[in-house]
Amino acid sequence: MKKLVLLCFLALALAGCKKDKFSPPEIQTLSVIANSPGSASFTGNILTVGNQSIKDYGFIYSVSSPQIDDTNGIKVSLGNSPTKGEFSKTVDNITASAPYYNNTIWVRAYITDEKGTVFGSTVNAALPRPTSSGASISSGRSGDVVKFYGKFYNPTVANVTVTFQSVRAKVISVSDTEIAVEVPVGISAYHGQSIPVSITIGGSMVNNSMSFTILANVKDFTPKSGIVGSNITLTGDNMPNGYYSSSGISVYFNNVLGSTINYSSQTMIPYTVSQTFAVSVVVGGQQKVLPGEFTVTAPQITSVTPENVLPGQNITISGNNFATQYDSSTGRPMAKLGNGSYVNVSPYSNSFSFTVPTNTTEDEHTLYFKVGPHEVQAPKKIKVLALNATSFSPASGGVGREINITGNFVQGQNYNVSFGTVTYYASANSSTNLRVLVPSGVNVGKVKITVDFGTKKVTLPGDFEVLGPSFTSFSPTSGVAGTLITLKGTGFIPNYNYNSVKFGTVLVTPVSVTDNTIVVAVPSNVSPGAMKLSVVFNGQTVVHPDNFTITN
Repeated sequence: MKKLVLLCFLALALAGCKKDKFSPPEIQTLSVIANSPGSASFTGNILTVGNQSIKDYGFIYSVSSPQIDDTNGIKVSLGNSPTKGEFSKTVDNITASAPYYNNTIWVRAYITDEKGTVFGSTVNAALPRPTSSGASISSGRSGDVVKFYGKFYNPTVANVTVTFQSVRAKVISVSDTEIAVEVPVGISAYHGQSIPVSITIGGSMVNNSMSFTILANVKDFTPKSGIVGSNITLTGDNMPNGYYSSSGISVYFNNVLGSTINYSSQTMIPYTVSQTFAVSVVVGGQQKVLPGEFTVTAPQITSVTPENVLPGQNITISGNNFATQYDSSTGRPMAKLGNGSYVNVSPYSNSFSFTVPTNTTEDEHTLYFKVGPHEVQAPKKIKVLALNATSFSPASGGVGREINITGNFVQGQNYNVSFGTVTYYASANSSTNLRVLVPSGVNVGKVKITVDFGTKKVTLPGDFEVLGPSFTSFSPTSGVAGTLITLKGTGFIPNYNYNSVKFGTVLVTPVSVTDNTIVVAVPSNVSPGAMKLSVVFNGQTVVHPDNFTITN
């Protein structure tokens, strides 16, 4: 009986030992299948769950390193109720850590019980790289829609990021082969500049070799009014600057093509525009009408000086809103007087000069000024006086004598004055006086004085008498070399070039000359003795009848 009890106890003890023996779980990593750049399906297999309480099981993956364990990798838990056999999980939103250089994903299945974690082997796969093969446009402006073509593995709008030079674009639609985005505002680039484009899907960089040329998105212009020849400034996104040409931008004023100033966002209002017009731009082949219209400010003449003028005289026109830019086209600044023809003028600031045509008749005339779409008149008429010469004084004189002619002249202008058949030029020192010297070559006697006013010749009333010189006396009557001799007479010219004195045959230049006196020094190169004194004047020689004696 005792032996039987002992055997039962041993049997129970052995049974208890078998029940408490540790049995770990066993797990395998079967495969990883890459579905897209951001999605993969993992498959594992549980051979046995062991005899301990299961805490967790699932997968751990990494896109940066094959070293996967409890502390390295991203855990995908499937709970704590595993069953023997295969299990799988599809993971989305996988983000590659180095999308430019690595697209490998490493995966291990795991199962954790009270004693610890058991891992399957590490398997890996290559995540597919999305690729862009081209775009619908290679240049555009903010707000334009760009479609990128390629293989994108059916992404969602949420996990697609497209940037233009680091500025994120709005994603409009996506598909397996197309991504449509809107070119963003705020790109730090200028018209015509090439900028990089980056496409990321779920953190994976899309192979994309294209660059994009940003174009100006012109939105408005300022000011809305001004004179022709002034500039308007275009405003908007990605406008031209000092480093990028404005070529490729056309500006129209209604149907008139403007000239875009290179390296700026300005363009000049041409002279051929209408009074009010729309402004439009053509960028990248697309025309856009800008808000509002431009109104050309009319010029205004406030004064004309002088108001009494002569043909050929310059007058100054003052006013406001005169165009100052040069332009050879129709509509350039022009002015005319009365029924005359328009001629070009060049306004500077708020004034310009105008020359009264020489064929303008004596009368009151209206001054007209036109530029661009406007023609305006001066507030007062201009009185044009006839060019004329009315009198002269003195009535006689020798060669070189200054004669004052009165009449109507253009001050500072040269005129041809004729004494008989000999013509000499003279300059009007005022609007009423013309001074001229009796020219050499005029014969002694009475002649007519004529003044040329262009094709008009005016002969002054009366005769002018050309006087020859007279030599009436001299003193002293003798002297040594160097002695000053005073000669008296008439018709002398206070100009040394016209007068000289002869001692016998030796010609001497005077020391001084007035109308009736010549002072001359006895020359040293004449032998002592008696001789005749002569005055040589304008080719004429007058000999005094008395002798002069040079002494030792």
